[in-house]
Amino acid sequence: MKVLLVMVEFPYPPDAGGRGDTWSRLRALNRLGHSIDAIVMQQKLVPKNQHVAEMRRFVNSLSFVARRPLRKSLTTTVPTMVALNKTLATLQLREQYDITLAESERVSSIFENPTLHTRIRALRVQNTESRYMWLNARTEETFLRRQFCRLEALRFVPLSRSVYRRMDSLWFISKSELQKFMASSPKSAAKAVWLPASIVFGDKPEERRFDSKRVLWIASLNNSLNREGLRWYLKHIHPHLCQDPDYELLVAGSTSGRASAYRFVNELQQQNRCSVHVDVDDLTDVYNGCAVFINPMQRGTGVKVKNIHAIERGVPVVTTSVGNDGSGFVDKEHVRVADTPAAFESAVSELFNNEILREQMAARAYGYLRKNYDCEANIQRLLTSLVPETVHSENDRIPSCPKEVPHEPYNVSSIVAHGRSVRSE
Repeated sequence: MKVLLVMVEFPYPPDAGGRGDTWSRLRALNRLGHSIDAIVMQQKLVPKNQHVAEMRRFVNSLSFVARRPLRKSLTTTVPTMVALNKTLATLQLREQYDITLAESERVSSIFENPTLHTRIRALRVQNTESRYMWLNARTEETFLRRQFCRLEALRFVPLSRSVYRRMDSLWFISKSELQKFMASSPKSAAKAVWLPASIVFGDKPEERRFDSKRVLWIASLNNSLNREGLRWYLKHIHPHLCQDPDYELLVAGSTSGRASAYRFVNELQQQNRCSVHVDVDDLTDVYNGCAVFINPMQRGTGVKVKNIHAIERGVPVVTTSVGNDGSGFVDKEHVRVADTPAAFESAVSELFNNEILREQMAARAYGYLRKNYDCEANIQRLLTSLVPETVHSENDRIPSCPKEVPHEPYNVSSIVAHGRSVRSE
């Protein structure tokens, strides 16, 4: 099957929820033997050469597309986050595709492109964008940013409705948001499916036996909802846990080159017993060195993929209800859910002091993850239902190994600008 994958941002390293979901799905499509052409919108933070080289192992072609200038994208009827990517509508496409997958409404302009020839138009629904922006408007630190988020929220309402209507398939990451959509839009319910956060499983996590009392938080540092949640934890829970001389908080996350993220890093570095790791390529050692993963989010939409990645690594999770929403994990069975400071602190302390409980809960959560979040199996079933004649059966397919593709070093000039296509193979 020929797949066109259109992304808002470069997905590697997968150091934030959305990037992790996209990266795992891209690798799963490759392992299933599908040919992938990837289009990525150029961002402020330029990907490293080695990161681009890693992605090229899994795709047939990789193109970077320049965004419109911000000054031309502010005064539009569509959200600015969509208008910035309007260059997708004039990009010259020469291939024919079985399926085109937009990883967000923010890159939905690809479907306005007259040179796009595709059988299936699919959208990955990571969030209810209008609600997501409303929540950001309540948590952003600056007045101008709050006003911008409010305006974006208003503009996303008609935009999302229009995009959903034009899609052949809607791939919801959140089961609860899927159910809400089906209830509110019964005529479109047939094209909406639940595709859980994408996980490509390798070896089972090693048993983690140590007496660490180290707590881990990993998320995008540029996201105000994440910042709000961690500040809640630092204010209400962190000081009490600091009474234990062995306790420590580890924070890791991506900055995307944003000033708001760097300001937050500076804020965190003033905290007692808090170490910060920024833009780490490989988080394996960070996960392995911690006893408990926390997700103290107070507001949010979609699925919090940060929880899922911790469970994938065998780390037990303490989360709020918001953090657990739409994932399917059950309180005290797979994770600990706590919404008050006292309950959250108690859950962390209990896991600190009970190694058997940590191991059993992590094992049950991992078992649920293997059963429901296997990206290759989920993608195979979904694609078979959409275009059955182009997808081999499970018994017939032979997963392909990542390709070793020769490549030139990445540089900013190898992008697509002003509607001209530049291949970067």
